[in-house]
Amino acid sequence: MHRWLAGIVLMGALFSSPSAHAQTPPALGSLQIQLWPEYDQPSMLVIYDFKLPDDAQLPVGVSLRLPKEASLVAVASQAADGSLLNTDYQGPTAGDSWQTISIQIQSPAIYHVEYYQPMSKQAAVRSFAYVWPGDYDVSDLTINVRLPLDATNATSDPAMQASKSSDGTPYLRKDFGTWTSGEQLSLQLTYTKTSDSLTASQQDLKPSQPLGAATEGRVMLSNYLPYIVGILGLALIVGGSVYFWQSSRGRALVRERRHRRAAEKDDRPDSEVYCHQCGTRAYAGDRFCRVCGTKLRQPE
Repeated sequence: MHRWLAGIVLMGALFSSPSAHAQTPPALGSLQIQLWPEYDQPSMLVIYDFKLPDDAQLPVGVSLRLPKEASLVAVASQAADGSLLNTDYQGPTAGDSWQTISIQIQSPAIYHVEYYQPMSKQAAVRSFAYVWPGDYDVSDLTINVRLPLDATNATSDPAMQASKSSDGTPYLRKDFGTWTSGEQLSLQLTYTKTSDSLTASQQDLKPSQPLGAATEGRVMLSNYLPYIVGILGLALIVGGSVYFWQSSRGRALVRERRHRRAAEKDDRPDSEVYCHQCGTRAYAGDRFCRVCGTKLRQPE
């Protein structure tokens, strides 16, 4: 009797234990997959934006499988103002054909994942094979392909609708609607591109409103023109004063040198008069000998 009761208690404990129940994986309310080929690297930038249903019980763990050759660059959640905040995650954990990351969903926000994956390039033809492994049920699944501006002959399998954004960027889009877990989604993309330029380097920055003199932070030459003219005028005045002073000083030095040479010439004993007392040669204009003081005899 006691053994029978113990067996019943044990079986009840097992069935009531959380580990004994198979946990149903959470469904995704929406999943937007964006493919940006040759955006800021010569590879494919893959972006996931997903959200759990509004009635999901939180917190809950979500695991995503990424291609084995993928390079994970960002895991974030979207704040109320639209900005992205880094989110803690585990992994990537490498497997046979995939690598897995695990995210603990704490709030009913949109979660954002980015990774790069190599593309195939043969001459001017680019091709890429994308696979969504079908880890979860998805209520609304869409794929957007942002093509380079100079891409031509873009084709996809399955076929997607071509469109352009307001800035002229070409897109391919397809809404797959509801998607069932366990079913893979494969997409083949091919296009032609003759250059190796990246989309990020081709984007022109455009002002949100026309630029004018009142635009905040803009430097207008006309605002500073009076100051520039004043500085140039002052520089001309100072430069002219320095030049005039140097020129006047140079002329004064020339005149001084000329006077000195004339005086030296006058001091030279170039006359033909000699003192008859001591024989010293006199200078021009002398009346007395500079040595003995004898009055010189002037030639007739």
